[in-house]
Amino acid sequence: MKAKRKKYLITGTSKGIGKSIALKLLKFDYEIIGISRSHSIKSPNYKPFFQDLSDLKGLSNILKIIKKDHSDISGIVSNAGEGIFDKLENLSEDSIMKYFNLNLLSHIILAKSMLPDLKKKKDGIFIFIGSEASKIGGTKGTLYSAAKHGLLGFFKSFKLEANKASVRVTIINPGMVRTGFFNNLDFEPGKSKENAIEACDIAELVYFLSQSSKFINFSDINIDPMKKVILKR
Repeated sequence: MKAKRKKYLITGTSKGIGKSIALKLLKFDYEIIGISRSHSIKSPNYKPFFQDLSDLKGLSNILKIIKKDHSDISGIVSNAGEGIFDKLENLSEDSIMKYFNLNLLSHIILAKSMLPDLKKKKDGIFIFIGSEASKIGGTKGTLYSAAKHGLLGFFKSFKLEANKASVRVTIINPGMVRTGFFNNLDFEPGKSKENAIEACDIAELVYFLSQSSKFINFSDINIDPMKKVILKR
């Protein structure tokens, strides 16, 4: 008998890490539900949902629809986010609130919504995409570092709650990943392959976690480029 196709929910699948993860899992016949503002993946196994994740009410409503129509989700990859790097006094209050909605609160809302279903099945995996910034500070990185520190703190307690119901929870904290993340920033990783992680490397790790034993929880995974080099523009 053919094994049932795994179904994963991934946020931020329009580009970068999220898109790379979705394409990797689709290659191995997973069914993917993608939540993003835009979609470019073309596959019969890819189900797009258009949503700005900084709109928390809209996110909550769309998750209700997804849960109703896709009760067999076994994995969630909470990935969506963006970077703002500037002096704190240069940032408007509205941009600060919107930033935390996307980079922290959307992850928490997603977890709150999806965990009860996984608890009932006593199975499944929740994977957060964090950052090395969850453990360090950085010049002009007040918002980014605060959001990632908050996500790591949330993960630590959320994992304990989920593990009691046999639900695995992992956070991946990568260093600089070579994606469009840096397009509108004044810095980027060095040009050598040793200076940045590739999005496909993160996707490979997520695939490994999806295939790993349901009796083992890989917790806090840190990934660094071999040689960290930052170029200023």
